[in-house]
Amino acid sequence: MRRFWGLGLTIIAFGLLAACASSPTVVEVTRLVPGSTAVFTADPITIDVEVTRVVTETVTQVETVVAERPSPGSAERPFQLLFAPVVDTIVISNRAQVLADWLAEQTGQQFQVGILDNEQRVIDLMCAAPAETIGFLTAVGAALANQQCGAQVVSTAVQNNGLSWQAGMIVVRRDSNITSLEDLDGKSWAIPSDTSVPNNWYFQALLAAQGIEPGEIISVPGDNTAMLAVFNGDVDFATGTYWPPILPFEMREWVFGEDDPEIWRQTGASPSRSGIGFVVVLGRPDQGGYRVRDARSGVFDTNQAIFDETRILTLSAPIPADSVAVGGAFPFSTAQQLGSLLSQFAASEPCAVSLCATDFYGWTGLETAVPANYEPVHFVIDTLGWTDEALLLTD
Repeated sequence: MRRFWGLGLTIIAFGLLAACASSPTVVEVTRLVPGSTAVFTADPITIDVEVTRVVTETVTQVETVVAERPSPGSAERPFQLLFAPVVDTIVISNRAQVLADWLAEQTGQQFQVGILDNEQRVIDLMCAAPAETIGFLTAVGAALANQQCGAQVVSTAVQNNGLSWQAGMIVVRRDSNITSLEDLDGKSWAIPSDTSVPNNWYFQALLAAQGIEPGEIISVPGDNTAMLAVFNGDVDFATGTYWPPILPFEMREWVFGEDDPEIWRQTGASPSRSGIGFVVVLGRPDQGGYRVRDARSGVFDTNQAIFDETRILTLSAPIPADSVAVGGAFPFSTAQQLGSLLSQFAASEPCAVSLCATDFYGWTGLETAVPANYEPVHFVIDTLGWTDEALLLTD
């Protein structure tokens, strides 16, 4: 390599001077700034070459040599599939390699798996190498990566419940005088998970934005405990996981923002337990009834009056599920192709031993991401002033 650079610069220097001279000139390269290896960089490499003419005139010629960098996706510069340690790193390495090999086969480009210490490190690398990185992130991670260096979401995961979003709910007793968010001011609150965006941080931001300050905030272990706390009157309200009901005959899906969270109440009937373990109203959906799936169904067997004695005050905004994002300078056409390919992969057999495996992400599909769907996450980050790793996956 060292010989190559010397020869090339000698030829360049001779050629340029010959072009300018009216007669042939003997040129001697008397000094060369050496380099042991070629370094790929987007910036020109400037090398000073001192040239002495035979006629005793000495001039200094500045030569610019640009070492072209390999394109993203090449063997020398493969696309990086970046993961936080959501499960054992050996599992991630083996499962993710299936995806890397499949993408390489489909595109003719090269993909490499990388496992970082935590989600912030994934974001840091995406910001440092924005043209070649693909991050597998939480919705919060995707939003922070966008804010920090313009990363863009390309896909949103479909969870095993068939949804590409998650939501929380505020539950109060039906005999309480709480009818609006303003009525929560000074009231006690049971939270089932301190780290949950839909069950905790979204409502923290929502109440703060409206100047509402709850009284005592009690962290409890899980949805069941939170629902029992409000049912038993130990707290004024509680938050928990909201999954929408399955409608009669499954002729259509419940629509967020259009259908009532407790649409089944229009029947006037109370929930009951079906023969196969579901909480239903007027029978299973295939019988023309509703299947109720929110957090209260978890304690229905021991407290069958919970639906009669509690109600949903409001829902959180829908928070996107885990996501796939690309660096801010990622090739646009490749990013578009990647979204379609990931959807195809999630519907293929190889996904069962990769992203869809139960010991990995357990996804059942991947949808094309809609950036506007991440606005509630940006709202949480901006309202609560998060600029660090407070909401990110850590090891």
